[in-house]
Amino acid sequence: MQTNEISKLMQDAARDAVAYVAEQHQLELDFSLVSLKKVDAILVALHQHEQQQSHSAELIFTLSNILGAYVGEIFIKNYGGNWHNNTADETAPYISVQLSDKEFPFASVCYHKITQDETVSIANYVKQAAANVMQ
Repeated sequence: MQTNEISKLMQDAARDAVAYVAEQHQLELDFSLVSLKKVDAILVALHQHEQQQSHSAELIFTLSNILGAYVGEIFIKNYGGNWHNNTADETAPYISVQLSDKEFPFASVCYHKITQDETVSIANYVKQAAANVMQ
């Protein structure tokens, strides 16, 4: 998959996240850094629901990817970088944002927050990721 195809795929996924959040959570996402707090709140709600009644693996995967795409688009808009398809492990490829020599798997962070640890902050992760690149 070419870089421009990956970028388009992730931009479309980010728009899917905006539509999902509007429909299912009645919140508006505007691609701003401030909106990451809303993403955190949505991920907490998904984590709490997951603890009470498991989502399907497909749904968790999809939500992690579209929300991760949304976060990645915000990161790229504010700090730079490009989408990168990491196929180093052919059995577990993933898409992340790459900037300088750093890689940020935003979908993985979303997945971790939904399934494992609701205290992880996407907003703080983005802030820390930007700080690490700017050093």
